[in-house]
Amino acid sequence: MDNSPSIKPIAYTYGLLLAAYSILVLVLIYAFNISQDNWVIGVVNIVVSITVLVLAINNYKSKNNNYLSIKEALKVGLATAAVSGLVAAIYAYIHYSFVYPEFIEIVKETSYQNMSDQGMSDKQISDAMAMTDFTMKPWFFATMTLVSSLFFGLLISLIAGAIMKKQDPALG
Repeated sequence: MDNSPSIKPIAYTYGLLLAAYSILVLVLIYAFNISQDNWVIGVVNIVVSITVLVLAINNYKSKNNNYLSIKEALKVGLATAAVSGLVAAIYAYIHYSFVYPEFIEIVKETSYQNMSDQGMSDKQISDAMAMTDFTMKPWFFATMTLVSSLFFGLLISLIAGAIMKKQDPALG
């Protein structure tokens, strides 16, 4: 008989916490007109994400008599990342569709200017812009938000699970 704690409340709690953080950062970047490729924000986001995922896994471990397998760590981490990624993806879609739709045009104009500065011909620029036009849509940003959340969650859960694992002697 399996008496392991439920993953759902942990995943919802920490996933919603991480999603709220992600949404807050996106809103602050928009409100204060901060460049989205600011490396400090990127580093802080990574540290916060790792911290929240590790806390979720540690919470599960403490509720499981201080035992944790890598499989359990992956389940908790991926469930947390899925909740976070889904909520953040929904907001990203809303953000880039209604709150800040001009962001897409700004990125397109910047890309065009960068290609022009590199000396690409009008035909090359036109072809490149046609290819990137597919990715410059709110639904694509939302999808990438979810996919990157799941990938990052998998990676961090695997590492954290390997570090934090502790076999239950009753399981042999």
